[in-house]
Amino acid sequence: MTQLRALLAIARVTVHESLRDRILYGVLAFGIGLILLSAVLSNVTLGWPVRIVTDLSISAISIGGAAMAILLGVRAVAGEVERRLAYPVLARPISRAQYVVGKYVGVVGTVYLNVALMAVAATAMIASYSHDGAFQYTGAAYLATLALLLLKLALIAAIAVFFSAFTSSTVAFIASTGLTLAGHLTGELRFFLGKSESALTRALGDGLYYTLPDFVTLEALSKLVHEQEILTSHTLAATAYGTCYLAALLVLTSMVFERRDLP
Repeated sequence: MTQLRALLAIARVTVHESLRDRILYGVLAFGIGLILLSAVLSNVTLGWPVRIVTDLSISAISIGGAAMAILLGVRAVAGEVERRLAYPVLARPISRAQYVVGKYVGVVGTVYLNVALMAVAATAMIASYSHDGAFQYTGAAYLATLALLLLKLALIAAIAVFFSAFTSSTVAFIASTGLTLAGHLTGELRFFLGKSESALTRALGDGLYYTLPDFVTLEALSKLVHEQEILTSHTLAATAYGTCYLAALLVLTSMVFERRDLP
């Protein structure tokens, strides 16, 4: 119980510190701006306006949330170590694993608070373009789409915290951004490498496919827009996959930070 209180205290302080970061509000304003922009684009493009608004609004949440997760995640540990703010905390009877997990929980909590604000704006926008005054999508499908998005953002934050546990904040930002982008292209990467005549290249494609996070699996926006079934066994499998990958990454992060020599 004492360990849990210490972890939650670190998370709470992380949230308070993150909410004072001005860049966070810039990303939030950018995300909400994209959501509002979807109304303009829906009027100048062909197609169903509600689908365009939904696509752009949820995509804005995804982009804004990912940017927040990376920016806050790389500062969570690396930034604290570089500014020597981590030393007084680690000097207390707190394990490094508690410190890392507490920082991660604080980052995710901050991201989720801002995502909730963007989700409110997106939901209001989608509702205003829905037909006959009723919300366009079923509550279960809409919430499932947002839940998978939240899981994806939690995984992106875990990636950022992982790199920040053993590198500088600059390197962590570059590596986290690169891995996040690669995680959206794992299928295509495996496909193109699989066309090679070299068995080693094909094996490399398979290895990257199974090692890198597969963020496409955690997306249901396309199904939502086309009103396809979302609550399927595939969604459950994707949730299990994301949760297991996230847990493994946090364990690895804790192990890496435990072995890190702090100057």
